[in-house]
Amino acid sequence: MRNITLDEIQPGMYLSKSLILDDGTVLLHEGIEMKERYIQYLRNQGITSLFVGQPKMQNVSDAVDLYDIKHRQEAAAAAKKLVNQFRVGKGVQLDGVKDIVSSLITQLSQQPENMIHLLDIRRKKEYMFSHAVNTCILSVMTGIAMGYNDKQLAELGLAAMLHDIGKIKFSRQLALQFPDYLTKVEREEYRRHTFYALEVLRENPGLSVNVVNACFQHHERWNGSGYPMGIKGDAICEYAQIISIADVYDRLISGLPHRRPTPVYYAVAILNKASGEYFNPALVDLFNQNVAIYPMGKTVRLNNRQSGIILGVGIKNKTTPIVRITADENGNPVNQPIELDLMKNPDLFILDFEDSYFNYAQAYADKAYNSAGSQEQSII
Repeated sequence: MRNITLDEIQPGMYLSKSLILDDGTVLLHEGIEMKERYIQYLRNQGITSLFVGQPKMQNVSDAVDLYDIKHRQEAAAAAKKLVNQFRVGKGVQLDGVKDIVSSLITQLSQQPENMIHLLDIRRKKEYMFSHAVNTCILSVMTGIAMGYNDKQLAELGLAAMLHDIGKIKFSRQLALQFPDYLTKVEREEYRRHTFYALEVLRENPGLSVNVVNACFQHHERWNGSGYPMGIKGDAICEYAQIISIADVYDRLISGLPHRRPTPVYYAVAILNKASGEYFNPALVDLFNQNVAIYPMGKTVRLNNRQSGIILGVGIKNKTTPIVRITADENGNPVNQPIELDLMKNPDLFILDFEDSYFNYAQAYADKAYNSAGSQEQSII
């Protein structure tokens, strides 16, 4: 089972995971054969990615959901309710958000293997809510890896859920835009969402200063090139340093109106390129240790010239996954597929993806990083 963008879906592929929206509606059931009219319908619905596989691949290990459908529905609904309550003049009600954050922390703490894969099917019009939830999860899993205690995880998770809360003061039109589309005047207004966050959160005196600072500073950068204050290094609060990495990573891998989703291995390459300049390099390293660089279902080539399919990765071996060998060094199919745990075979390692994506990843990262232009126009 692999997650690919809708643009990569071809008629004849099989859906390997039911497509369920946040409200529980089942659009397509697992096992259905994709047809052109289905693909067009999903495109009209704003779906950006799907889980697909072939019948012959059914014995490949299933991907692990980061959290089950129920938790995803509840978390996205809490984020949406937060915004709607503010818009009708009820202020920011945090109890429901705190409960969701607590639930996610419990699940991620008890099942660390679920931190490997961020598998979320999202619709563009629900981007703001799903982005808040995903940033929370990515931040919490980094906090767990850092050894944060319960209080720290709760603060970090809440700050991550609220990091873009200032945008609820935008007009609906501006809230739906992304920096690439904005005029100079609109861009200045867009950058004020960190100050708006201060205004909103100060109405909740029960919030710790750590949460407020994290929301205010999540666009600051390690080299001082960020906003709103241009502070740098460890002057940026640690929660904000973590959230900034999670925020950018989720925006990279998300399908947006102006940009196709970035594959995980590209996104990791971009973060590595920005490490030490935009982001704390120690935190980037830690973050990378908790992200599956090699997606399951991808075909890779090993240093012995054999090819195989990624079956999965473990919590401690993101760069040394389990590979099912399907072709010999001459490219001929093997009669009896062999499963190799690269952690247990240190003489073998992945050279690149069969489609040469991995070799292209660094070039892609360099292009994205160098062509970004001014800070406010960059995904970073």
